[in-house]
Amino acid sequence: MTQLYNRPGLLVGAKRVALSALLGVGAMGVAQAQFYAAANVANTTSTYTDLGNTGTAIATANTDDANSAATPIGFTFTYNGTAFTDFVLNTNGFVKLGTAAPTGAQYTDGGQSIINGPIDGAETNLILPFNQDLGPGSAGGTEYRVLTTGTAPNRVCTIQWKNVADKARGAIGTQYANCSFQAKLYETSNQIDFVYGTATPGAVAADIAKFCVVGLKASSTTASVLGTKASTVAWSVTSFIIGPYSGNAHNVRGTMLPDPGRTYRFVIPVAANDLAVSEIQGYGSVAVPAGNPVSLRAVVVNAGTVATAPRLVTLNITGANTATQTQPVATLAVGATAVVTFTGLSLTNTGANTVTVTVPNDDDNTNNAMAQAMATSASRFSVIAPGAGLAGFNGVGSSLFTSSRALCVKFTVNTPCDVTAVRAFIVNDPSLVTQSATVFGVVLNVTTGAVYARSPDYVLTTADLGQLHTFNLGGRVPAGDFLVGLAQVRQAGAPAFFPLGSQRESPSRSDLYYFADIISSGTPVPPTTLVAGGGNGAATTRLMLEAETSVVLATSAALRRAVSVYPNPSNTGQFNLEIHGANAASLGVEVTNLLGQRVYTGTAKDNLRTTVDLSGLTSGIYTLKVRNGQEYTQQQISIVK
Repeated sequence: MTQLYNRPGLLVGAKRVALSALLGVGAMGVAQAQFYAAANVANTTSTYTDLGNTGTAIATANTDDANSAATPIGFTFTYNGTAFTDFVLNTNGFVKLGTAAPTGAQYTDGGQSIINGPIDGAETNLILPFNQDLGPGSAGGTEYRVLTTGTAPNRVCTIQWKNVADKARGAIGTQYANCSFQAKLYETSNQIDFVYGTATPGAVAADIAKFCVVGLKASSTTASVLGTKASTVAWSVTSFIIGPYSGNAHNVRGTMLPDPGRTYRFVIPVAANDLAVSEIQGYGSVAVPAGNPVSLRAVVVNAGTVATAPRLVTLNITGANTATQTQPVATLAVGATAVVTFTGLSLTNTGANTVTVTVPNDDDNTNNAMAQAMATSASRFSVIAPGAGLAGFNGVGSSLFTSSRALCVKFTVNTPCDVTAVRAFIVNDPSLVTQSATVFGVVLNVTTGAVYARSPDYVLTTADLGQLHTFNLGGRVPAGDFLVGLAQVRQAGAPAFFPLGSQRESPSRSDLYYFADIISSGTPVPPTTLVAGGGNGAATTRLMLEAETSVVLATSAALRRAVSVYPNPSNTGQFNLEIHGANAASLGVEVTNLLGQRVYTGTAKDNLRTTVDLSGLTSGIYTLKVRNGQEYTQQQISIVK
């Protein structure tokens, strides 16, 4: 069984989730229709104000897996369609509304796991500002406290966890040696804020991702609104999903602390008719005209309180290219999403473009449009969303993993092209350097898995972390689909933790992202789409890969007759190049090795001898190519030392 997951979500923590659950598709009940929506959560900043000695200290039997007695909110708070006047605090960073205490410890089953915690369990009506296995913090004076302020009908109940720390879990050490945070409940509006104070990191040697649960749970696992982020990115880029988690949870690590005052704000939708644009699924760059026609997608969500009527969704491209297209979206239940696809777009000019998706005006016009930059280039394909930030760190695990394995993106060209480079975003994880992670770029046949080209093996260094790394190679692909990918050399006895970064895309384009085994000899293995593989995290992943291409030039019989190449008898590795009446003042010359990598570039003059000096290269077979505008000729040359 093969799975995709976000590192460091180990296989022990992997869990399959139906796509309908991931998207929260389907009608909610009457009470759930009034629940919070992921589209309405604000990730913002405010001021963290410690409660000090104000309010009331909340007693627990201890600071490890304990519940408080039922504690008054101070007013009536409506949650999931039910009125509550009390809550029970759990020391592991959450409260359960009502007077009944949650059962059990209620946290996930491992430092890098997203299962067997309160989201997966039977508990309901939960508010979880920072759910992990928590204990006393390094600052001492661990305390839980509540304070209700203001006057009716606008009172605020603040619940505080002070000086706590996540407990070490086996090999996963403490990430936050000391932290404090609050949950604020607002009267009448039923708004909920999570506000985070200053955190102290754990030991540097213990720095590694730990998965936390942050969000709200109503009456079921799927009726959850949860924050998600990779451990290596700032809290300011946390996004929110309709649960349960499918890849990353709210991942944290000691080197990425919350900024004091970081606030996650949950509000109940107040607009009845509210169709919102939640995501554009396009490209950072498309090579044109070779990449035409282009297809783009958008995701829209019903963020209102009633089902939406059928609407039209409009895509506009402005800048170097101009295009407009409108597509219908059917009736959507409350909280449901729809994917809208725009196909057949012809983009002919290179330059900067803006892709804008809009829906018609409704009861809330603040979320009716979204824009994203997209370049059109003569040579570059990129699936990386500009400005979207890093969301994950991918891996593939399999009980049948016996070869090198690649994570790939599919691109499409309308004419044969040479792929000259693959670029991959390497995540900023120092363990890649200490483990001497060895990777290479590949270009593959999307159907058979045959290798068109691969770069030499490369051992990652500190300078590569957090950067796009270029893997030079050379392979010709026919018109149609092809894959470019980052492969990692199999380390015996170890799972494949890929250093390839990913961005969030939900739902992922089902025929764009692949994994493939790279077979050194024998019959290649056909690649498999990530979403079709059903692995954990596959349905929310955008792989950060690019390809550099050039359109294949036409061969020229006239140029072939005009070019003469012969070895220099006085110097092994030098070749004399003569052009006879080619009618060109200057021609391009390049030499590539068997991997298609350029080892020499230069120019040659008509009717003049040019020396191609390859004496610094090792013995082997090379290809020499001479270009004249849109035509070329090539032949093999041999170096023997």
